This record gives sequence, C-alpha cells and structure tokens, in this order.
Amino acid sequence: MSTREIEAQVRAIINRSDAQFTWDEERAREKQLSELVELRMDHSGNLFFVRKGAPKDLELISPLDRVVVDDLYDWKRPRKRQRYLQLKADHKYSGPIMVAEGDSWFEHPLIPDLLDWAGKGYAVLSLARAGDTWSNILDEDSDPPKKYSDGTLMGLVHVVNEEDTTSRPPGTILLSAGGNDLIGQISKCVYNYDSKRPQDKYINHAEFDPILSLILLDYRSKTTQLGARGKKVILHSYDYPNPMDDGQYIGLPLKRDRNIPGVGLMRQIVNQMIDLFADGLIDIASKSKGHTHFVDLRGTIGTRDYLNGPDPLLWSDEMHGSRLGFERLWDVLHAAIIKYAH
Repeated sequence: MSTREIEAQVRAIINRSDAQFTWDEERAREKQLSELVELRMDHSGNLFFVRKGAPKDLELISPLDRVVVDDLYDWKRPRKRQRYLQLKADHKYSGPIMVAEGDSWFEHPLIPDLLDWAGKGYAVLSLARAGDTWSNILDEDSDPPKKYSDGTLMGLVHVVNEEDTTSRPPGTILLSAGGNDLIGQISKCVYNYDSKRPQDKYINHAEFDPILSLILLDYRSKTTQLGARGKKVILHSYDYPNPMDDGQYIGLPLKRDRNIPGVGLMRQIVNQMIDLFADGLIDIASKSKGHTHFVDLRGTIGTRDYLNGPDPLLWSDEMHGSRLGFERLWDVLHAAIIKYAH
C-alpha cells in the first residue's frame, strides 16, 4: 500500500462521524490506526508517524515511510473536549473541573491514554498532543493566540483565561511534559561504554543536567503562573521505562551511539534519569506553598529491578504503557485527583 493510500485510510478513520461515539468505538479506531501506522521520535524529541513496519532506526527511515496527517496526533482531543463541555453543563456533576496539558501520556493516538481514562468520570479538557516538548507547549501560549484545526484555542494560559470567564471555571491543572525533551537527546546524555566505568556512572551530567534544568525551569515557571491564578496543579513522574535491544526510543540510540551492551545497563541508566527528574518535580511541589502537588508513578508498571525488567504486558513500547498499563497508571493518578483536585 502506498503512503498516500495509508494517509487516506487514516483520515477516513479519524474523521468518521458517529451519532453515538462510545468508548469501545474509540478503542476500535485506535486498533485500526495501529495496524496502519507507528510512532517514531526525532532527535529533538518530536514524534512523527511512519507506515507500520518501517525501520526503527531513524537513519534508515525514508520519506516514503513517513505518514503525514496532522490531525492524527490528537484526533481524540475534540471528543474529550465534547465530554468536558457535557459534564460542565450537567448540574448533577459535582467533580473537579480540570484542564490538562502535556504529551503522549495524556494524548496517545494509538492507545487509551491517561486522559481517556480520566474522561470516563471527570470533566477534563485536553490540550495535550503526542510528541509535544516544553518548547511546543510554550510556543502554543505565545501571542497572538494559536488555534487547533477545529478552531478551539491552544495554549494552557490562553485557555485558562478563556475558561475562567465561564460559569464553572477549572480549578485544577494537570501537567505531563518533559519526557520527549530528554529522550530525544538521550545519546548525548550518556557516556560511551567502558568496561571499567561503574554501572551507576553512565550519565553525562555535563549534557544531561542543562536539559533537565531547563525542563524544571519551565515547570517551575508555569506552575508559579497557574498557582498565582488560584489553580491547583498536579504533576506526575514518568514511570521507569522499558528499554528494548531494538527499541527506537532508548535501545537503538544507546546501542548504536554509545555501545551500551544489554538492556540491564540501559535500565539502570534511564532509571537514574527518571529519579533525578522526579526529584526536581518533588522540589517544585514542596516549595509551591501548597498550590502544586506531585504524584509518584514510579514502580507502577515499571520497576527498579533493572536486571529482570517490568511485565511486558503492561507496556506497548519502551516509553508508553499498554491499555492495561495506562489503566494502572490512571489508578494512581486518580487517587491524587481525589485528594488534591478542586
């Protein structure tokens, strides 16, 4: 099948209109899409789509492998928005009103993500987009305001400003970002393999620390801005990843570029990175004067056991949970929403 034919089929799936759009129908569409396309990540951390079965190594992907359908990144977002508006208008709904910004953990086009699960019971407006980095998120909040293809506003602060003029404004903001910023540059953050190097000393802090510092600076700036507006902000850690020898996000870059032998050492390296990331978010929450809260997702579907690794049934790839995996992650995030959201 040609790339043009694949793109036509993808558009037909995501644009199909149904009078009764159900959870099962959306899952069926995800399955149909996953039989046509896969995700890849470029060196800037941005995700892009390729035909099913395309090479995992970026250097081997040709223009004919790429599938370009812009609305595919967040094709579920308009339906999440519809659900949000329905619950806001329902006076029987007494749960929190929330806005969420982030990446593919909140808006994954091929798997039921955290916000799919959240939307089953909560009014949550998704501004997330698969592959978004902090640079994307900040750009969406620039002036003049940017809009999605359906005409609705992009930009977290722009949307909060607009929503605050409504009768039931959001009280809670969910943030999930930074993973793409780091994973897209993972090779430069790791030393070349050396049998004499201690296994817990492979992070190249001269490269890693500035990347992490910028991510945390963006988190700190945005949470401070939202806290000043009286919003509760909920941040979460990523879970420990699931490196694979032939994995496009972690395994291939570390093996090809740094000669890292085996997934055990890869797990040890990325687990340390996740811990440093989480420590930074914990610090932001602890100094926020109560407006920002941290949710620890580490060890939910990932594991500290870098020798044996996690249950593969809970993962769809190195970075994203499976349907069951995201459901388990949602259970932990859900408990925090019950505790902190308003």
